[in-house]
Amino acid sequence: MAILALALFSAMADAHSGTSAPAAVTRHGCGAPASKETDAVRSRRDAFEAAMRSHAIPGAQLIHTRDGIAELYCHGVLKNNAAAKVTGETVFQAASLSKVVAAYIALRLVDEGKLDLDTPLWDYWQSERTKDNPQARRITARMVLNHTSGLRNWQISPSNPAIDRTPLESRFAPGAHYAYSGEGFYLLQRTLEHITGSRWNALAAREVFTRFDMPSSSYLTDHAFDARNASGHGKDGAPEPDRVFAWENTAWTLVTNAQDYDNFIQKALYRGEGLTPATHALMFAPSSDADDPASPSPADPFIAWGLGVGLQDADGRRLVWHWGDNPGFKAFFMLDPASGESLVLFTNSENGPAAYKQVLRAFMGPGSYPAVDWSSTQD
Repeated sequence: MAILALALFSAMADAHSGTSAPAAVTRHGCGAPASKETDAVRSRRDAFEAAMRSHAIPGAQLIHTRDGIAELYCHGVLKNNAAAKVTGETVFQAASLSKVVAAYIALRLVDEGKLDLDTPLWDYWQSERTKDNPQARRITARMVLNHTSGLRNWQISPSNPAIDRTPLESRFAPGAHYAYSGEGFYLLQRTLEHITGSRWNALAAREVFTRFDMPSSSYLTDHAFDARNASGHGKDGAPEPDRVFAWENTAWTLVTNAQDYDNFIQKALYRGEGLTPATHALMFAPSSDADDPASPSPADPFIAWGLGVGLQDADGRRLVWHWGDNPGFKAFFMLDPASGESLVLFTNSENGPAAYKQVLRAFMGPGSYPAVDWSSTQD
């Protein structure tokens, strides 16, 4: 399967390796003059709105790209009981969609010869957090990207300033099996900062945000975005306290919007811009089976993990995906790597996941979408 995947995606990368113009974007209910809608577009917009209303989601952005045309849809308000509406410029917490950007940056450094996927991170940088843990000193970049590092999701809350002083404990030997870990990505981040001599947000701006036209994206709170920041909400619709990201964490602090993230998906993930064809192919080749013994799921047979992204094989096609889960914010993206069709959904509500399948079926076609079921079993 891996060999076939490498051949398929190498061919795609050869076809799409050139720098491309951004997709044409039409906006629907996003604070701009409405584009003329066909019956098909109106049907999709109605389905999106119905899904958001039926699950009491205060605000959302969705962008769907197919055949070089991106349709941006907006719903609701930045914050319940406030007047400001979601527009195309509204920014949301992307949560774990942050990790996909990190994976791309790591693979860029692989192509530059600065990082080897199978060399222990300890050989590049001796973290105080792993110095007393012989197992953790064996963790490689590949193990981080395919979630076989053996680390907990979080040893300590990632918002706790003590995180860089907290020793990392291993749940199992590195490479033994899959277990989702934000700590692994944060360890990789600190290692790449050491290799490059750049703090993470500056590195991301250079390697991704500037390269892919993402002006509304940052791993740190940017007060220039204050007036267009969405607020998170609990299941009951009560607003969560607004969060300030005082230091960057590549596992969860990305703030962005749907159009920025779609630019990243289309250019970095689909076309593989900035990566060699072989490295681009490697990202989408199964690297771990994504079966966590501590979190079994009936969807396990349909899910594998590449390097930084989930892979769903169901209904006769492979789709690339990831989900995001911060308090008050839920996000999801899916990409068909064969055609380039993609969908990004940002919501400012704990209720976001309840709408995922309804939205996916309306935009990307009927299907079972086991990735949604699988993600609900993860920490």
